[in-house]
Amino acid sequence: MKKVINMINPSSKVAGVSLLELKKTEKELGAIFPEEYKGIFLVTNGAKFGDWTLFPIQTNGQSRVKMDIVKQNRENRPINLPSDMICIGESIKGDKLCYRIRKRFFQELIFIWNDKTGISECKAPTLRDFIDWYVPKVNTNKPQPVGTFTVETAELIVTDPCYQVDEESLQIILSNVKNGKWTASITYTDEEVVKSLFVYYGEKKPSGKWHECEKAISVDSAQAGIFDCAVFGRDEAIQYEVKNVYDIKIDEGGLKYYVACCDVVASDSQGGVVPGGAVAMSGYGDGMYEVKVKYNTYKEVIGVKIDFGEEEE
Repeated sequence: MKKVINMINPSSKVAGVSLLELKKTEKELGAIFPEEYKGIFLVTNGAKFGDWTLFPIQTNGQSRVKMDIVKQNRENRPINLPSDMICIGESIKGDKLCYRIRKRFFQELIFIWNDKTGISECKAPTLRDFIDWYVPKVNTNKPQPVGTFTVETAELIVTDPCYQVDEESLQIILSNVKNGKWTASITYTDEEVVKSLFVYYGEKKPSGKWHECEKAISVDSAQAGIFDCAVFGRDEAIQYEVKNVYDIKIDEGGLKYYVACCDVVASDSQGGVVPGGAVAMSGYGDGMYEVKVKYNTYKEVIGVKIDFGEEEE
């Protein structure tokens, strides 16, 4: 499901629908949607994948959908479309994406309808397979920006956020860091696993050579990040209510900051920014990981990367 969600055109992402709204639509169409389809609509309503758009579901919100999936099939249905077919989306060329109804259930099998040629012989077993086959692939090795944070003390700590700031044998502290606004980005493997966390000063990625740090960092909570030393681990920096998705008992100083990191890592992006830094899932889990640094001509640190691609021996 995460792979499907990640392939949605960012500009088309809107609030999802409720289970009640899904059930109401199922009742009007006379069949039950596949779980994969429902999972997408709980996240976003009327997603776009490449040249294809899924018809939205009518909601009870103030901004009502003008041509939802029910109206599409009642008022804009292709004349010769078989009666057991329901259109769930269309391409910019006008071809329709369809489910077939069997015993009051929509089959997961995807069909393409063209007004001139009818049902295409090229069928996909699921919506996910259809997206894999027909939607241009995104280069997951290209860094995906996840936010910005501020460095104010000219020192960064590279560490698993479960550690305290004084566990130097397990982490790396970088000095002479350029202060200001930093950008964070994440790269992924083809299996949607975090490959690296990369942060850099400013908005433009720095050029130049990477310098490998003399030691690796240790990871014990399946996540690692790069933080302003003065902010890392300070609960007062988290001036918002944490979700606490893992239901961690916050009974010690620094745990609220750690919980904020856990919440970010639990997102679909598997990482992001927190006050004073950025954090990401540590690839396939715990271990020792390599850290690399970039400098400007004044020997200031302007880029830091944690490489989760290969665990250090």
